[in-house]
Amino acid sequence: MQTKYLDIFIKEAEEHLTSLQKGLLLLEKGTGDAALIHELLRNAHTLKGSARMLGIDGISAIAHRMEDLLKDIEEGRKPVGSTSVDLLLQGTDAISRMAVALAKGEESPVDVEKFIAAFDRGESTAEAVKEAGQPEEEVLGDTVRAKVKTLDSLVNFMGELIINKKRFEDKAATLKYLCQAGGDTLPAAQIREFQRGLEEDVLYLNYLIQELYGETMSLRMLPLRTITEGFRRLVRDLAKAQGKEIELEMSGEGIEVDRVLLEMLKPMFLHILTNAVDHGVESPAERQAKGKPAKGTVRVVARHEGSSVWIAIRDDGRGMDPGKIKEVAVRRGVISREEADLLTEEDALYLTLRPGFSTSEIVTDISGRGVGMDVVKKNAERVKGNILLKSEPGAFTEITLQLPLTLSVIEALMVTCGGETYAIPLSYVQETIKIRAEDIKTVGGKEAVSVRGLTTPLVSLARLLGLPEQKTFLEAGKIAAVVLKLRDHCLACMVDATLDSSEIVVKGLGGQLRSVKYIFGATILGDGNPALILNVPDIFAGAEGAETAGLRKVFEESRAASQRGSILVVDDSITTRTMERSILVAHGYRVEIAISGEDALEKVAGDRFDLVITDIEMPGINGFELTKKLRALDEYREVPVIVVSSLSRDEDKRRAIDAGAQAYIVKGSFDQGTLLDTVEAIIG
Repeated sequence: MQTKYLDIFIKEAEEHLTSLQKGLLLLEKGTGDAALIHELLRNAHTLKGSARMLGIDGISAIAHRMEDLLKDIEEGRKPVGSTSVDLLLQGTDAISRMAVALAKGEESPVDVEKFIAAFDRGESTAEAVKEAGQPEEEVLGDTVRAKVKTLDSLVNFMGELIINKKRFEDKAATLKYLCQAGGDTLPAAQIREFQRGLEEDVLYLNYLIQELYGETMSLRMLPLRTITEGFRRLVRDLAKAQGKEIELEMSGEGIEVDRVLLEMLKPMFLHILTNAVDHGVESPAERQAKGKPAKGTVRVVARHEGSSVWIAIRDDGRGMDPGKIKEVAVRRGVISREEADLLTEEDALYLTLRPGFSTSEIVTDISGRGVGMDVVKKNAERVKGNILLKSEPGAFTEITLQLPLTLSVIEALMVTCGGETYAIPLSYVQETIKIRAEDIKTVGGKEAVSVRGLTTPLVSLARLLGLPEQKTFLEAGKIAAVVLKLRDHCLACMVDATLDSSEIVVKGLGGQLRSVKYIFGATILGDGNPALILNVPDIFAGAEGAETAGLRKVFEESRAASQRGSILVVDDSITTRTMERSILVAHGYRVEIAISGEDALEKVAGDRFDLVITDIEMPGINGFELTKKLRALDEYREVPVIVVSSLSRDEDKRRAIDAGAQAYIVKGSFDQGTLLDTVEAIIG
């Protein structure tokens, strides 16, 4: 056992055991679901693999038995009952006792062989565990945690300095605008001198912050080898158990990564390497029959590129067969046959990232349980990373992880959407584009645009987030969109506007908002206001089932309406105003509605209409009074008014004409043709 990594294992074990115990209690209460059971299975699976890597056979064996039982529960072979939960809780207790003993350097208090025998029989395992002595102070890495919190606090202070720097930049920009706009009315020479001085101060402050931040971050940056030195032993032992010969080659182990990121990288590495040994590299006989060397190779290459770390894990094994992956996915209910037929060979590879997916024909003690690659995907998304898959059947499989160097500060593109400002991690942004109506086409019932020759789905970000669509693009005639990239897929997201990209400080949302869809954090802008940071993997997932944006239709309606004229319809009856609006919109007019005379006066104060159609009998200001008030406004003195009312007396008609109306239609004899003929006669 490699004792130098024992502290890391004990801390990881504590986290998994805590998750297991909480989840099992929920399961016993009947509040669990399939997702919870799969999460418990994942915890046991990772705990087993980590213990195996360090040669802690006892913990690995017990975790393996727990994993078997949880898999039986997940697949319905065993019920979720108190007996099963009792056994699983006994397993977590036993592993916890063994971890504490390891931390103290004491003998294990668990007779593993006797424990497993009782566990397999479904009986109490109490006799296999020695009586616990007096409770002692916890020894599971409190000192390490305190040091990490101190470093995190220091990094947070650096983030606050970055926020202050942004405020200085905003002030400098405002002052520059004032200098340009003020002309001779301001002491321009002095203000420009002040502006230059302030810009120099901001520049120097930026330099100081970058230096200080770099020095501070180096305190919690650790080399990749911190978690990888045990992997060679892991691959050797796993290969030997299967009668295989596999060599692990690694390069770039000296690159430094944020300590928090390393903790999430470890289970990702573990599952990828396990899959490479179990699914990827063939047996010596099979390899020689294919003309390959008897010994297989798994190669890990890590490198820095910009503000990201790229880690490629490649084996020279049998590769992944897209056809087989599709068949297994259909058989296991991951996707339908129709969906499988539409997938390209490249897209099929990414089915292996779905929960519960495995192409293994048998379940071994190593893999084939459907809890491997979804762990990788989940952890990559948690750290705002990306996964790329490549494979050639019979030749190789390569999994590349693109991850940020740190989770504290990121580069982001700022956008406005639905009247709010959002940040999109720049690592997901391919480019920003402007789209015209003629650029939009329909593919498979959904709208798309061509980006660099590739057909890219188009969605409304506001609609995904449940925000009102501003539709400011109608005046400009172009849509602002951000092209996002996740793995090998692209998505064009319509936004109100794209702003500058900038370095932002990532703030957590707290436990209450941790699971909010589409959002993973927040930041503070230069003006002191908060902005939410978007979760791009959630956006891709939401876009799959989203309705078509309908942008081309909106464009066309707007264009026709602007040509034919704009009309305000005023009526307190929802039936009447909806019917009138539908008729007019269908014939190319832009139509706004008001539910009362007061509402109509507010509408005309902020917009210009070519025609007003109003009812007479309404609460508050009636149609006669509204027409008179419109005639009293300079902007509406000559704007025609059509009255549509159920009042049919000649007296009412004369009163409407005297108030300033140009036409009077009685609702009782109302029909579509009458309304359209009247409107066209008045405004064309």
